[in-house]
Amino acid sequence: MKKLLSFIMIWGVLFLFLPNCEATDVWVEHWNDEDIDIYVMDDTIISGSSTNGQYFKVSTKEVKNGQLQKVINWSFSKYKDSMWRYETSTMDGRHTTVVIPKSTLFEYCMKILGWHYQTVTDSRGGSWYY
Repeated sequence: MKKLLSFIMIWGVLFLFLPNCEATDVWVEHWNDEDIDIYVMDDTIISGSSTNGQYFKVSTKEVKNGQLQKVINWSFSKYKDSMWRYETSTMDGRHTTVVIPKSTLFEYCMKILGWHYQTVTDSRGGSWYY
């Protein structure tokens, strides 16, 4: 009986102090032209770096009228001193696209990762994240 009571007390204490590991979907923007809300699945953000650059990946949900339309996987990468680029699971996989400001998805992930970036504008008025 003492062993059972001890066992229950130990599990009770552990249960009280276990961290909450619940994932969250975070709203980051609304696409007016398609009437779609974009949510970041914050538990899917992964990142890495090497001598060649940095990258991070994240999954988002597209929601219209409260209904999930699709999940899109995004891969953002920066090769050395080049600009940030992305590719999604809906693209054909043959190229990446430059991330153009103001991407609230990109900025949200960079903030979560604690990474710094800057916006650069060229002489023709084009802007990119570096």
